Parts: sequence; C-alpha cells; structure tokens
Amino acid sequence: MTNPLISIILPVYNGEKHVTECIESMLSQTFQNFEFIIVDDASTDSTPSILEKFAKNDNRIIIITHKENLKQTAAANLACEVARGNYIARIDADDLALPNRLEKQYNYLENNLDIGVLGTWVDIIDNSGKTINKWYTNPSKGYLEWTLIFSNIFAHSSVMFRKNIAEKIGFYQSPEAEDFDLWSRMNRISGIGCIPITLQQRRVWDGQLNLKVPDETLECVYQIMQKNINHIIKKPSSLNKIENVRKLIVGDSNKLDQDEIIETKNIIVDLYKTYLSNSNLDKKEKKLITKDVALKLFSLAKRQKNINSKKGFFALISIFTVNKKFMLYIVLRKIIGRDNLENIQQRLLQRINYSHAN
Repeated sequence: MTNPLISIILPVYNGEKHVTECIESMLSQTFQNFEFIIVDDASTDSTPSILEKFAKNDNRIIIITHKENLKQTAAANLACEVARGNYIARIDADDLALPNRLEKQYNYLENNLDIGVLGTWVDIIDNSGKTINKWYTNPSKGYLEWTLIFSNIFAHSSVMFRKNIAEKIGFYQSPEAEDFDLWSRMNRISGIGCIPITLQQRRVWDGQLNLKVPDETLECVYQIMQKNINHIIKKPSSLNKIENVRKLIVGDSNKLDQDEIIETKNIIVDLYKTYLSNSNLDKKEKKLITKDVALKLFSLAKRQKNINSKKGFFALISIFTVNKKFMLYIVLRKIIGRDNLENIQQRLLQRINYSHAN
C-alpha cells in the first residue's frame, strides 16, 4: 500500500502467547487502509516465526527486527519514524482492538482537526479474555486535560495520534511512563479527546494489578508531573513537592505532614485558578474540575485534622474561600459517601457509552 492513511505500530518482545490474537484483531478492522509496522525487539521465543507467517500473507505488514533488545520506547520510536500514515494507532502485543476501532478514531480525527491525541474506553481482560474491569475516561475535553496534569488518562494501546504533531515534539522520549509523557507534551501544542465507547481490550496477567510500581517508573512520573505543573503555574516546584502531590492523587495523603499538606494545597489551588483563567472551558467542564479540586482539598483538610484538629477545622473553612461551590461537593460526599458517589459517576459514564453506541 503506497499511501496508507493509518500506520499501526506494534513493538513486541517475546509476545508468542497473545501476539497472534492481537494481530488478527487489527487485520479484521472495518477500516482497511493501513500499514502495520511491527518491531520485534530481539525476541527469543517463537514471536519471529509468527510475525513472518503474517507478513507473507499480508503485504501491509512490515517487520523490523532488532538484533538486541532496546526496550519499548526505542522500538516504538523506530516504528513512528518509518510510518507513512497521517495517523499512528498504537497497539500492544497482549491487547485486542474491537473491529471498528480504527474506523471510529479515523472519522473522529478527520472531523476534529484540533485534536492531536485520541483515546477510547477500554475493557480490562484477563489471560482468558474475560472482562474483569473497565477503564472509562470522562470524555469532557477540558476535564481530560486537567486530569492529564497528574496522571495518564488513556490505556496506551487505545490511542491514535497525528504523526505530524508527535514528530514535531520528538515522538517518545521518557524511558518509563512514555505514554503519559508523550500525551502531556503533545497536549501543549494540540488538543486531546476521548471516544466514550469501548473500542479496545487491555489484557493484564494474574496479579499484575497488584504489583508495586517500580521506582524507575515513579521517578519518571514525578518528572512528567513536574513539567506539566510548572508549565501551567510558571512557579518551579521541586520533585519532593511533586511527590507529595502524587500522594494526594493516589489516595496517600495520610502520609503527608503538616508542612507538606500546606505546600500541596497551595500547588493545587494555584493550578486550579490558573487553569480556569487560561482555559476556554464551558460550564460543565468547570463544574467537573471544581468538584475534583474540592475533593482533593477536602482530603488534605481531613489529614490536617488528624494531625491537629484546630488547624484541620480552619483548613476546612479555608476551602470555601477558594470557591463557594466546593461546599456542595464536600457535603454531597459526606452524605452519599465516597464509594456511592463513585458508583453514581460510573453509572453516568455508562449511560454516555450506551447513548453513543446506539
């Protein structure tokens, strides 16, 4: 194919267990104008022979073989560099694409020229293909970009992005959390979007969800967050302060001391005020972000109350001086409960999914 519209990229290392199913899911797409670039990162199992068989039967498949294992970032970058399509669709060897994934993403990007990175909703499956969880990202653009400041918002293999935008910023760069880093850098010069339909399945092997994140990955996450935060508030924050923000994001605010609570609160409030003033947000997006910040500040106030009840009380009162609407969300959380509130949010997202699918 001389002029493919989409370049699918698949870095793979020792993927014999699931790579056949992965490739077949892409070859079975309703959208067929693509090239399929697979980089074998020096596999030592039967992966090379599996890839060779597919390449013999489909001339859209391009196999590139590394003589030594250079890791995922290098393999993905090589695929990006040789890609000829306007759009790059990422897939991982363990994962599966639903049949209309490429068609839906291509049409969305063709009709939304401001969007550079596009994810989808994802089913989390186990080794046998059974759905064990769902990854539903709120599709509101302003809220997506707010959430991306702190953490990755898409399953890596669900994303399609514009090659020219990614090329402009140097493709993948971080050795770990490379997807979080790439989406963050692309978002500084283009928009991000999410199709609220399940179009991808992400496979996790037994016990993977309970694994501790390696220190190397966490260090990269802190550095990416630091760049994201400093890009917005223009006030350099040390990695120690960023690590404290991360503790808040992942629900570990109980590990913060008094000074760390105050520093973290100041960063969140600065981010909130600057982001709202510099972004063209609609009422729904402002409401979502305001609710998120209210719950973050409430978590910090609760931690402060556990350390010093008097200071905790004043910390709670000070939340309302930032935005009066914070009180509504905090009261709702107290009355309904955090778990019930999250269940309500999940059901609302499921309704969005149903309405788009029908």
